[in-house]
Amino acid sequence: MKSAIVTTTIHVPHLLDGYVENLNKHGHKDVSFVIIGDLKTPPEINDYVGNANASQPYKFDYWDVDRQRGWLKRFPDLDKLIPYNSIQRRNLGTLIAAEQGNEAIIWIDDDNFVTDDDFVGLHTSLGLRQKVKAIKSSTSWFNPCDLLETQKNRRIYHRGYPHSKRWQQEKLSQVEQAGRVVVNEGLWFGAPDVDAVTHLEEPCEVTALKPAYASENAVLAWGTWAPFNSQNTGLLSELLPCAYLVVMGDELYGQKIDRYDDIWMSYFTKKCADRMGDFVRFGRPLVRQTRNPHDLVKDLAKELPGMILTEKLAVTLDEIELTSSDYLSCYEELAQSLRQHACNDKRYTYEEKAYVLRITDGMLVWTDVCRDLT
Repeated sequence: MKSAIVTTTIHVPHLLDGYVENLNKHGHKDVSFVIIGDLKTPPEINDYVGNANASQPYKFDYWDVDRQRGWLKRFPDLDKLIPYNSIQRRNLGTLIAAEQGNEAIIWIDDDNFVTDDDFVGLHTSLGLRQKVKAIKSSTSWFNPCDLLETQKNRRIYHRGYPHSKRWQQEKLSQVEQAGRVVVNEGLWFGAPDVDAVTHLEEPCEVTALKPAYASENAVLAWGTWAPFNSQNTGLLSELLPCAYLVVMGDELYGQKIDRYDDIWMSYFTKKCADRMGDFVRFGRPLVRQTRNPHDLVKDLAKELPGMILTEKLAVTLDEIELTSSDYLSCYEELAQSLRQHACNDKRYTYEEKAYVLRITDGMLVWTDVCRDLT
């Protein structure tokens, strides 16, 4: 399966050397790297990319800001939408990887260090229609971090998991369903992808997958929710219309919102995948996350508006019924339905209604770009 590993960086991404070694070890050939720079990315990256392309068989396709601007001339509305100095510039890498004809796209962060797992092989075992034993939850919510063992045997929740759904002692069962796995989130050793509240409460380190999940990833049943992120996650390019990382930075409740770009993307994707009879999966490959420096108090301030609004969005997503039969139409229908529900729902404040309209404006710009590319 032709695949691209996509990352954004404001550093020289030496960690990609490890991915090259992993690709060679596991015998993968048709893989490339799409690297998206930003205003802060140092010029030394050009030497690194040049040396990499001269010394190994995998293409390092680096997009500096000038090159991005040239590509975006075709899509002026998208150019206006996506800010600089933002992780949401990963959206460009996703579009470029899809335009290059890759069948699978794998997102990584520039602090995700590869392990011995077959990184690309596990992420690209997607798309085959088959019967699976899918996990169903009595609360309709599953916590992917329950697959992990932590140093102090502490229960942690995936970033973006609604706080109202935590600590409910949900009962899990398995149901046999037939469909395709179209998204695979790999989990992490070291620092887990949890919210700032969890990091502030007590430092946490992941040491292993629990034995029950060491050899088989967890597949979610239709109607069972969980967030996934845009690091160490692979998806079929067919899902490009759903892969929009919601642009952050607006004010909500008097605070600038951030760190929910991939979380809301994941919920919107899960809604469409359920409609299409497809699955989201969690587990391997594991990466070791050596987390870039974070100001956890500032992270908390940025996450609070998302925590509040996610509670309402989760209810709305449950109430929406989709009827479309392909991912582009499904995502477009979802955006329009979110607009209508938020505007007509008394549970949303005027400020929240206005913000949901801005979110869905971006979603519709994204679908226009996807329509042009496919």
